[in-house]
Parts: sequence; structure tokens; C-alpha cells
Amino acid sequence: MKKILIVAGDPSGDLIAARLVETLKKLQPSISVTGIGGNHLEKVSDRFLENIVKQHALGFAISIKKILYFRHVLNNIIKPEIDQNKPDIVIPVDFYGFNCRVAKMAKKGGIGVFYYVSPQFWASRPWRADQLRKVVDLFLCLFPFEMDFYNKKKLPARFVGHPILDSIPDIPTHATKPPKVETHIGLLPGSRPEEIKRHLPVMIKTCNILFNDNPGIRLILFTVPHVSRDLYNHILSQTNKSKIMIDMVQDENYSWRAQLDIAITASGMETLENTFLGIPMVVMYKTNWITYWIARLLIRIQYLAMPNLLAEKMIVPEFIQWRANPKLMAPILLQWLKNPAERQSVRAQLLSLRKSFGGAGASERAARVILEEVA
Repeated sequence: MKKILIVAGDPSGDLIAARLVETLKKLQPSISVTGIGGNHLEKVSDRFLENIVKQHALGFAISIKKILYFRHVLNNIIKPEIDQNKPDIVIPVDFYGFNCRVAKMAKKGGIGVFYYVSPQFWASRPWRADQLRKVVDLFLCLFPFEMDFYNKKKLPARFVGHPILDSIPDIPTHATKPPKVETHIGLLPGSRPEEIKRHLPVMIKTCNILFNDNPGIRLILFTVPHVSRDLYNHILSQTNKSKIMIDMVQDENYSWRAQLDIAITASGMETLENTFLGIPMVVMYKTNWITYWIARLLIRIQYLAMPNLLAEKMIVPEFIQWRANPKLMAPILLQWLKNPAERQSVRAQLLSLRKSFGGAGASERAARVILEEVA
């Protein structure tokens, strides 16, 4: 029986890792998977060692307490697992700061390393890729443009596509949304408590401005299961001055998301999901100032939102840090509300980007590559 250790440290990576495990088991039921990650990975692993996703680690300004916790996980959970149980393959999923150490431990133990959701070296500190040259056997890439980076670096990589296409319905490029009595505006403030605290108040205050001229709008707030509803309710009680109708939903199959006319979205995987669904959006992001200024020094890319990166031009507006301001964001949204043709143009541009990902089946493509190695 072949053994795999898979490690994910953030909510999106946890979900992607779980989908990979489900596919691995479908293709080879006898395989044994040990997981370290979050709730999704726990459900599908044969053995689950630790929930590290609930630490909500984010940015450069991570607390000493969390640093000590992750050091404990490395030295007292992962190292013994590698040394004593000797998995056939270790699969780090995203979460570079932690998983680069996992990869080095695995390789030191003579174990193959397949890095899934390859780190975004192309965006920041590309020299980090060279540090993993002797550690990672293969990088599995989700984005087509990443292959140029790895080819230039002469690093082993394979483009497998993005697994969220396995669950997002296919939408024709020029499909138009049927008219509705209400305009649905989606709020996607992020998946970590600190992100939600920074983003949701700005989103609600922006919608208060919209409501003055558009009293028929309806807000759909997308929540995540690992964050208490109390946090969302507290923020809404402080900010929803116009008493706008708000539905709080957890939307695992995109049925609610597909109803949106426009969205206000925190930068992250949600922007890619919106792209594949053709949802016009404004993208915002706020973080602590230490993380912001360090990122400004290190990040080498022109855009932050994934659709803009993919298109190599500004399709959706970005509002970062001090520019994430209701008075700056509301005019764009008001223009879209008044001009459906402009909104439809953005929608068509977003849907056209989906073609470059090669369609559904990313989890299966990644799983087959991995199973070839453990066969």
C-alpha cells in the first residue's frame, strides 16, 4: 500500500488538497493518505494529524506565538511522520513559508516531493525557486503563464489547470443574464477573520452609498464555515446604516454566486472564481501596514487581481490599501448599475479568460501525474 503525506496551510489550499485526495482515492482506492491542513482535508484523509488552517496565518507580521506553533508542528509532528512512517511521496500545497521546510525535510529523508499549487515565485522573490531546485521533484502549476517562469529557470514543472473548474458550471462567453426585479451584489470579504474585519466594513459602507440611488439592490454576503457568524453579525450591526437586505450564505456549489450581477471582492481565489463565472467586480485588499510596505518592496507584478494578471491589462478595477475607500469604489459600481452594456462587456472579457485553463479535470490530471510516480 502506497502512502502519501499532504500538507496545506490556508483555506483555499485546504479545499484544493481535499479535491486532489478525493481524486487520488478514486483512481487508486488502496492508497493511504495522511493529511495536515483544515476541515476539508480532515474529511478525506485516512489519518489526519493537525489542523493548521485554523491558525489563520497571513502576511509577514505573524505573531511569535504562531511562529512557535508552526515550529512545533514541523519538529514534533511532521518530522516524526516522515522519519518513522516514511511516506512514498510528500505533497506540499501552496503555503510557501511553511511548506518549503516540509519539502526540505521530505527530501532529506529521501522522499519524493510534488509541490501542488506551485508558489507564486513569478510575483515576488523569484530567487526562492532556486532554493527548491534540489528539493522538489515536480511543480504542479495551476496557471498557464507560470510555465514560462519555470521553463526559463529550467525547473521541472507541469501545467495541470485549476481545480475550481471541476465544480464551476460552464458558461458561454457571450451569455447574458436574464433580467431580475432585484440587483444582486455579492460581498466576498475573504476567508480569514482579520481579512473580514478589514474588508467587510468598507464593502458595507460602499453599498450604503449605492443604496441611495438604487434602493432595490440586494446584498449577498458569502461567509466561510470556519469563521463564526457572530463576527459577520457584529460588523453588519455597526455598518449597515441603510438597513439593506443582506443574505448570509455559504455557497459550496456556486448556485448563489451565479445569481450575482456585480461583486465587491477581496483579492484572492474568489477573484478567479468570479472570472470563470463572468461576474464583473471591483477588487480590494487591505492589510496591516507592515505587511503592505514589505509587499510593496518585494512584489514585482503590475496587477494584483487574477483576471488582470491573466489578461495583462486592467479589466476589473483594483483598490488596494488606502484606495480601498467607499468614496473611490462606489462610482465604478454606480456606473455599472446604470449601464448594463458596460457590465456585459466586462462579463464577456472575464469569461474569455477561462479558455486558457484547458477546462475541467485539473485534479485528475494532477492525481495521475502523482500516481505515475508512486506506481
